[in-house]
Amino acid sequence: MRNQWYGDNRDLVKWGVLLELAGRYRARHILQVLYLRPSTWERLEIDGVKVELAAAVVQHFRQVTSVSAIQCPAEVEVVSENFGDRREYLQIVLQRIRKRPEAKLPGIVFLDPDTGLEPPGKARPEHVLESELQKVWQALRPGDVLVLYQHQTNRNGTPWAKPKKKQFEGALGIRKGSARLAQPDRIAPDVAFFFIEKDD
Repeated sequence: MRNQWYGDNRDLVKWGVLLELAGRYRARHILQVLYLRPSTWERLEIDGVKVELAAAVVQHFRQVTSVSAIQCPAEVEVVSENFGDRREYLQIVLQRIRKRPEAKLPGIVFLDPDTGLEPPGKARPEHVLESELQKVWQALRPGDVLVLYQHQTNRNGTPWAKPKKKQFEGALGIRKGSARLAQPDRIAPDVAFFFIEKDD
């Protein structure tokens, strides 16, 4: 996730969905995996002079860990390390999943990349790879819920959420139709969330 987009309507929707799922599944912990790629902020021009955007302003309005203070029954933890080397980052995520104490389970693991699941053969930094998704799924314990953020994959009006949900299920090796879909059509019609509870 680029921190320049942090705090927009999609974040309202993300956390509305997550808190609803936390209630439904009685989750005690939410681990948000940001895939954070920090933004480079343009300079301001004031009276003809270029000046840097004050770090305090960015810190106040784009502090990605501020969601940890949200009022909810589940403890919120954010993987805020910068996303660079995929293998190293995946190991950080898997370690954070595995080190959750029993008292914080069941939990939600929320994968929150810029775009969502990789398109076939075109993975970029803004995507989660199918192989990474599978390893995260394998690290979860029974009762945990995996949630993936997915941005619209096209602008031509063809259906996009159901094919991506099918890809999500295929990557996890679960039965077709077993994953669930949250789609906030009115607030952010270009996003969807795929989720599934691990039962074994």
